[in-house]
Amino acid sequence: MAYSSTPRMSSSLPAPLIADADIHADTPADAPQARALPARVLAALQLLGPLDTLTLAALLTQTPRDIEAALAQQGEAAEAQMPASTPVDEDLLTRAVRLFLNSGQTVRAAELLLSHGRPDMQLDLLESAGWWLFYSPARPLVGKFLTLNQLHPGLQEGELLGLRFIWTIEVAGEPHSVERVLQSAPGLSPALRATLQARIAQMFDQAPRACQQAKVAIDAFPNDLNPPALLARYTLGLALLESGRPQEAIAPLSAALKGAARDKATLLQIDALQALAELHVQQDLPAPAQLYAQEAQRLRQAHGLRPLEAPWPEQDYMAFPQLLDQAVQCLAEDRLDAAANGLQELEGRERKTFYCFKWRNRLLHAQIWLAAQRHELPTLLSLADSSAASIKDSASLYELERWVLQAGAALLGARPWPAERLQALNAELQARPLPLLSRRLQLIQALGSPTPDLLALRQWLDAEEPSEMDLLWLAPKLIGPLNALLATPAIVHHRRAREHAKDLLNRLQVEAPETSAADSPAEASADATASGEAPPLGLTLREWQVLRLIGEPLSNEQIAAQLFVSVATVKTHINRAYSKLGLGSRAEAVQLVRRQR
Repeated sequence: MAYSSTPRMSSSLPAPLIADADIHADTPADAPQARALPARVLAALQLLGPLDTLTLAALLTQTPRDIEAALAQQGEAAEAQMPASTPVDEDLLTRAVRLFLNSGQTVRAAELLLSHGRPDMQLDLLESAGWWLFYSPARPLVGKFLTLNQLHPGLQEGELLGLRFIWTIEVAGEPHSVERVLQSAPGLSPALRATLQARIAQMFDQAPRACQQAKVAIDAFPNDLNPPALLARYTLGLALLESGRPQEAIAPLSAALKGAARDKATLLQIDALQALAELHVQQDLPAPAQLYAQEAQRLRQAHGLRPLEAPWPEQDYMAFPQLLDQAVQCLAEDRLDAAANGLQELEGRERKTFYCFKWRNRLLHAQIWLAAQRHELPTLLSLADSSAASIKDSASLYELERWVLQAGAALLGARPWPAERLQALNAELQARPLPLLSRRLQLIQALGSPTPDLLALRQWLDAEEPSEMDLLWLAPKLIGPLNALLATPAIVHHRRAREHAKDLLNRLQVEAPETSAADSPAEASADATASGEAPPLGLTLREWQVLRLIGEPLSNEQIAAQLFVSVATVKTHINRAYSKLGLGSRAEAVQLVRRQR
């Protein structure tokens, strides 16, 4: 079957309508057709609802003057002349469908056939316009056609079977059921078969295989003038992005976007925009990423589509990232018990249900963050497990992202990855290139040196606006080095890095050493002398006070009450002390305090 970007009906329907000027120019007023016109007008109105005179004239092949006369003759009581149960005039239905298709009203034609059309007429529409409908805001209509005709022989082979398959993959979320039968499915073109194979591979996080099949599909399609060919290009672009090759993904994603806009394949257009936004995020280019995301959101709003931020029912498969967002928000607000409960529920889901690599990485990040906030060293080291295969150039974007997260977990667990492994990962990120992940790894490397690499930290601060994610989840290892950096004389010559460091410390509710003398090492030493007790090397008096209260042992809330400060401030002092002393858990802090006594 040859696809067309313009929906059309099959040749089994009547020939195109004849122009009004060629009809009834000399029709006698008492001809049977003229005498039947009022009833035919009434039948059209009953089938289609209110129509303007010109549309009725084209539909009934009459002049507008005759239609006006028939409407006047019907009057207000016209509806009573024909019972609602009157059978639908099939010729009239066929003409109406063709008229709507010729005028670009494909959705209205589909709705009409759903209500009144025979199965063969419905499949005719699916064959000519099904793919366009699938990528339009009226996609649910395709599902209704497929459900009504699921046992029809026409849906068991050929290109209509391909449409049924893409519905099962994309909407029903059952790519495995299609994969089992795809190779033996009769009548599929090589191009469409390869496109479906590429989409299945993509949904199973098999980016290299998706790239391979998408290229086969693109080569097999003669052009990009149909939705499946555009889907193949979108799939290739997304697979290249997920393979960690964003620069190569730009061309096929842009081609898919341009073709989808041309053919008004709105949903595919939105998908391509969102992929291009993610691509620019990975390239650390926030401005174009925001533009693509805003255009996708504008299209959603313009067509009345579900907003991305609209909540899903909690038990729905698609609720997983939304529930993750809620847990992360609890982490950011120091509501650790609520975060732990939410993550525990999500971990249970993840063990029972297949979720994409991207979502699983987000869960891993939240788990690491929670373990770091609770100073759970064994958990951090378990999450940092680097027993996987060595860094390889065939790794996907999400494999690389997972390794970076694991490197961060190892740092927070006080057992940084070996320098050789970090360097191999950094080289792979630089080669792609993936600047967002590269910057994150460079910070982890700087903080993971035996002595924090202040030069590398300054260069990281100098480069771009620091990432909010890095600020929060790496805070326990970041606070001490930031203070040390601000204490170096050379920092006065690096205004951008100095301002970023001070801003980060302020956002973490920690006073930078340049702006606070109230808790400086010098004052701490004086206060300690007065009390006859000096804190360990590098700690302020307040940090030592907090550590001693941990050794009592007191909870963070009890320490905050005793010192008349907030719980967040107590946590800040704990993080700074742990960072300075290389502590990885509360148990280690208790042991240190006992030794000092």
